[in-house]
Amino acid sequence: MAVQPEPDCWSHPHLEVRPSAVAGDGLFATAAIPAGTVVSRLGGRLVTWAELQDLFADPGIPYVDTIAGHGDLHLVLPPGRPIGKSNHSCDPNLWWVAPYTLVARRDLRPGEEVTNDYATSTAAPDFAMECRCGTALCRGLITGADWRRADLRRRYGDHWTPALLTLIRAERA
Repeated sequence: MAVQPEPDCWSHPHLEVRPSAVAGDGLFATAAIPAGTVVSRLGGRLVTWAELQDLFADPGIPYVDTIAGHGDLHLVLPPGRPIGKSNHSCDPNLWWVAPYTLVARRDLRPGEEVTNDYATSTAAPDFAMECRCGTALCRGLITGADWRRADLRRRYGDHWTPALLTLIRAERA
């Protein structure tokens, strides 16, 4: 059974949106944030894959911010929330600890961009994104099949959205 999200998102008070060298705007720490600190709780509404495809196809909706939820359900975030500006990195400083909760993977410094690995929150078969994170671990291309990579499974352990954890555990069985 899917855990119901809160209707809105929450972000740590020491985060702000500013221009990013990775892509467009990003989310940055304005003060030190210790490892393990909750940085964001995502909220919104759960939709099926078919409903999500309808949202993507709607020309009146310029952008849909979404993550894999549970089974066929996907969380669609309310538009314009700061956490939606968190860019991807192949060596992120945030990771998942609960269905909709991201924490600092390590200590965050003031001025540091807050990032997560998009591969930990999507298994969409058509998802592909060129990566410009610039880290030593950069994969160049992020896809909806990256959850199958052994190196990422080792690196992230159980720090995936529930839908992906279910897929990973099913393959292990």
